[in-house]
Parts: sequence; C-alpha cells; structure tokens
Amino acid sequence: MTSAGSVGIVGSGPISQGLATLWAHAGYEVTLGARSAASASVVTVPDTVRVGTFEDAARHDTVVLAVRHGGAADVAKRLAPHLDGTLVLDTMNAVALIGGRAASALEPGVTEGQWLASLFPGATIVRAFSHIQDELLASRARRTPGVWAVAYATDAGAERHRIERLIDDTGYVPVFAGPLARSSILDPGGAAFPRLLTGTDLEGLVTAHRLPEMLDRFNTATIGAVLHEDVQWSFPYGPTIGVTETVHGRQAVTEHLARVQGSGIRISDIRTELETPTGAVVHATGSFPTPRGPISSPIVSIVAVRDGLISEVNEYWDTAAIR
Repeated sequence: MTSAGSVGIVGSGPISQGLATLWAHAGYEVTLGARSAASASVVTVPDTVRVGTFEDAARHDTVVLAVRHGGAADVAKRLAPHLDGTLVLDTMNAVALIGGRAASALEPGVTEGQWLASLFPGATIVRAFSHIQDELLASRARRTPGVWAVAYATDAGAERHRIERLIDDTGYVPVFAGPLARSSILDPGGAAFPRLLTGTDLEGLVTAHRLPEMLDRFNTATIGAVLHEDVQWSFPYGPTIGVTETVHGRQAVTEHLARVQGSGIRISDIRTELETPTGAVVHATGSFPTPRGPISSPIVSIVAVRDGLISEVNEYWDTAAIR
C-alpha cells in the first residue's frame, strides 16, 4: 500500500493521539514522539503508528507540535536544529483565566503563531487544530467526515494546498483564517476558541473577524471589492443630516460610499465584538469635516456577512455631534 504521506507528532497527549489516529486511518506513516518511556507506554494509537522520541518525530517534512505550552520553549531549543525547512503545525494554546474567561497568556498583540515563529525562524509555521476540544477531535471527524471544520493560519501562501490536504485527510474541512499576525481568532479568547463549527459557519466567523480590514477599505475607496452584490447599507439616523437612509446593491453602495469618502470623512480604530458566523458589532471612530473643523464621533455598526463578503450594514453615528 502506498503511503499518503508522513507526519511526525511531538507530544503524546490527547491531541497527539487523536491526530495520529486520524492520519493513520488516512494511510499516512505517523511517528508519535513521547517525552519519556513512561509516557510512551500509555499511548493508545493504531498499530501502524510508530511511537518514539521527540527527535524521532521531528525527523519529518511535516511536524506537529502538541506539547504543554509551558514546556514549549524548552522543546523548541531541543528540536530547532531538526526543524529548519520543515512545515510545523502548532496546536498549542497559552491559556489564562481572566475574570473566569479564557484568554491568551501571551503578550498583548502577539498571536500564538507569531510567538512560535519567533522560536523557529527557519520553519514554516501553521496554526491549526488549536480550537477543537481534544475529546471531540478524533470522534467527530471519524463519525461525520467532511462536516466539521478546522481553521488554519500561515504566512506561507505557497503551502496552502499542502496544508489543506493534511487537514482534509483527517476528515475536517480546511478554512483559511489569514496570516499569523491576524490569527487571534484561533487563540484563547478568540471567537473560534474553543468551538467546533461546520465549514460554512467557520468561514462566516473568519469573515466576521476580518471585518476591520474589510471596512478599512472605505478609506481608500476600494470597499466595493468586499461587498456582496445584494448588499444593503443603512444609515438609520442619516435623514436627520440629509443623508439617504438606505442604499441597495453593490454598485449603488460603492458609489454612495465613494462620495462620502470624497467629502473627507475617514474612519479609524475599527474593532469588532460579538463575532458570530453571520456577522459582528463593529466599533470605529469617524472623522467628519464641518465648518468648524474636523469632528470625531463614535460609529457603531451592526454588520452581516455572507459568502465571505459584507451583505448588510446598519450604521449609527452621533449625528448631534457632526451637524
């Protein structure tokens, strides 16, 4: 029988055993690296999986890191010489509890993928299999393959086909979440963590997470590229300052927003909350030209997404401040 490929998995916990099982059933040659002989003795994986050391697992073109995050830096020092030029999948999470809620324990503004990339500058880092509970990882993929999804992030666009094949062969639907710098959706505190979603729902959630960069296109009059053809954009308070309340369709909305942008209005500090597979609440600061000089005002929008695009916006301003 011809192998579908080979994968090394560093770590022997539930995530490691689940992935080893899925890839083994898909025909891969899998090496699972355990920290010690004692750890190796309690591993439960198919007979075709070789159980060895961390170094054994690291001697593959594709390597998964699935160790406890607290020990990851030491493991990185140990394995770095083996991983130059390797595709490294990072499943780990630095979890902190803040006010009873899961959050990233890393420095603010640093994603897990960026952190790991700093430890392995010669490797190609992929953030994947990080947002699904370990007890569901193998069972859901084997019971209903092709239904549930795994989001991944990487800076290596040329490797996306290879990455998606690896994910697809486990039984999950691959969904690209973007580059490592914008992969916080997959980290503790992110909208996808810890969640098991269908492909359609996860694609919608990723789109909602991208809304700040999509809406920032208003400032360069290129927002038409991210609007659904049936988009509806409403300004419920617009009539009080002489602005049309609702505009329908991509062309009409694009032209309307181009006129608004041409008048000197700009938006900044765009951020989301309550990200869902169908949209999000978006906060921003608007700069509005007035006879008295530019006026800043908060903007709150309820934004819906569909098919990876913006499909509906209800935008609210402090109209009293910008009259």
